[in-house]
Amino acid sequence: METVRTLLDLQKMDLTILRLSKELDEMPEKRAILVARAKIADIGKLKERTTGVLRHMDQAASVLEDAIAGIKVKMVSEQAKLLSGEIANPKELQAVSLELDALRRRTEQLEGELLVQMQKREDGAAQAAKIDRALAEGARREAELTARFKSRGGEILSRIEAEKHARATLAAALPGDVFARYEAAREAHHGLGVGPLTGSMCGACRVSLPAGKVQELLNGPELGTCPNCGRILVVREP
Repeated sequence: METVRTLLDLQKMDLTILRLSKELDEMPEKRAILVARAKIADIGKLKERTTGVLRHMDQAASVLEDAIAGIKVKMVSEQAKLLSGEIANPKELQAVSLELDALRRRTEQLEGELLVQMQKREDGAAQAAKIDRALAEGARREAELTARFKSRGGEILSRIEAEKHARATLAAALPGDVFARYEAAREAHHGLGVGPLTGSMCGACRVSLPAGKVQELLNGPELGTCPNCGRILVVREP
């Protein structure tokens, strides 16, 4: 009878561990943490795209600034020609003047494009700042949820560890062949490996057994096997 009592206690303990583990998995904080992390990941992807766009804007602005600087250097050179008095030919003077006018128009055009680019960059920077704030808020929310999960979940984990420690003691007290049968049945049937024979019914699968099989079980040892589900049957409870 001691084996039967230990086996039933072990089953009860395993069901408690399963219940606590399910409670841990179904904690609202855990689900909320997963949602928060998914949101942070989405915002992180948006930040990567925004950073790439800003980098492209900076490169485009740099190209415009270089082009403007290059044109201004050329304008200084052309103006120096006019002021130097070296060019006496009217056609050459006219050509230099026309070139300077063209360079001024091109400069104005490029400066206009640069202003537009700078405005886009400013708008992009503002969007990036919003994204950074959203990431910071997401991280704060995740940290808060994690702290709450650790607080409550830590208590559940401690209980699970205590149950597992006590389980090891019970398992060691069972005969090796009985423990092996129980473990095989428990793993095959989602944690429920043993049930009592209640009248003619298996207490695990709730199926009524044939009268002949019931009598055979009653005439046999205190632990049998359910012909329907294969779990261990406690024929006579302590």
